[in-house]
Amino acid sequence: MEYNGSSRADAFTQSCRAFIRSLTYEAVLAFTVYAAPMLFMIGPAAIVANRSPIIIALQSLLGFGMSWTIHRMGHRLLSPLPKGPRRIHLSSRLCLPVELALGQFVWLLEILVATGMFCGMAGKRFFAEDVTLSVLLFALACALYFLPVYLTQLWSERYYPVLTLVSPTEDVINKCIPSLRSFFQR
Repeated sequence: MEYNGSSRADAFTQSCRAFIRSLTYEAVLAFTVYAAPMLFMIGPAAIVANRSPIIIALQSLLGFGMSWTIHRMGHRLLSPLPKGPRRIHLSSRLCLPVELALGQFVWLLEILVATGMFCGMAGKRFFAEDVTLSVLLFALACALYFLPVYLTQLWSERYYPVLTLVSPTEDVINKCIPSLRSFFQR
């Protein structure tokens, strides 16, 4: 396999590509929607834990870097899916009045997960002060955290039913995960 002028990819790149080959588009979508916001929340979690400012800054930078990498890679892996604007259905009859492209839909799901996680952290923070507010925030957090699963199921049933069966092609994987050597050869 030759990519970007290197005859053979390094072991880390090969293992990443092998892992992605084992995933379906549904798993890639779930990984993108849940892993990126969860890693991004490393910084806010450090704030809730009352860490020192330098630790908060370092954890925020680390979380942002990892989440951005997973976010971009996930969007690139999902690029072969139909991109046209689609209506977002909340049930079999009820839908939102806007149409979103695939990338916008994934952003919406990521924002729902991040907001749910933020509500959960806020609920933890207010637990000692106001139990009622804390319970309401935890309930909202659970609803927002699991809403993307339901919305993705409705989207895939309506627009792309083979989402659970099809995996990214080798060309898509190679474009998303270039060899580490290619970064140093430029």
